[in-house]
Amino acid sequence: MENRWRDVWSRRHADERSNLALHDLIALDGFDSGAGKIEVEDWREYARRVARKLNLNDETSVYEVGCGAGAFLYALCEQYNLKVGGVDYSAGLIAAAQKAFPRSRDFQCLEAAAIDTKKKYDHVISNSVFHYFDLDYAKKTLLKMLDKAKCGVCILEIPDLKTRNQSEKFRRDMLTTKEYEIKYAGLHHTYYDRDWFASIVKEHDIKIEIFNGCVPNYAQNKFRFGCLILKIS
Repeated sequence: MENRWRDVWSRRHADERSNLALHDLIALDGFDSGAGKIEVEDWREYARRVARKLNLNDETSVYEVGCGAGAFLYALCEQYNLKVGGVDYSAGLIAAAQKAFPRSRDFQCLEAAAIDTKKKYDHVISNSVFHYFDLDYAKKTLLKMLDKAKCGVCILEIPDLKTRNQSEKFRRDMLTTKEYEIKYAGLHHTYYDRDWFASIVKEHDIKIEIFNGCVPNYAQNKFRFGCLILKIS
């Protein structure tokens, strides 16, 4: 992972307020400005769409890798009575997640590939995180997620290799040249071929679905895709 990304996320933390609303968690997780801005109601609809793909219901368990402050899990828990947990390398964001989910004791400050696979969850998800990984680390993390999941894995907001040039041009065009160079200096994004995920899990007994970005009114949708991996047995 890029060291500067670690610096960016390690600086984020919640203030001392006792309560955190969904809009606070969205902002902490970086979806509050620029090309990555997502409005609260669009975020809720995004969570509903993913919940339908996962066939969630009350008492389902969901674990998020790269959970940040927990904005995505929070939106899922507005719909269902879920058991949730997660991991992130930002201590400040994990502290926010622990505050947002006071009944859960399973939010830890750890690297994505260091998750404990002995404690199983129905679904293991990751939202808008895999572009921070190089391909070797992504492979290691994906296999750990699959091992931890009882039902399946869902990777969301994956940068599409086919649209890399358009995606980077889009981000550049939103800023001046100087602003772009300052904001993204040393901040690398990894782009994925849509067949990459199937190639990594091909030895497993799974069903895989690749789907287009599904965040309502989101500027990045046309450059992103999702991957749902369901265990057959």
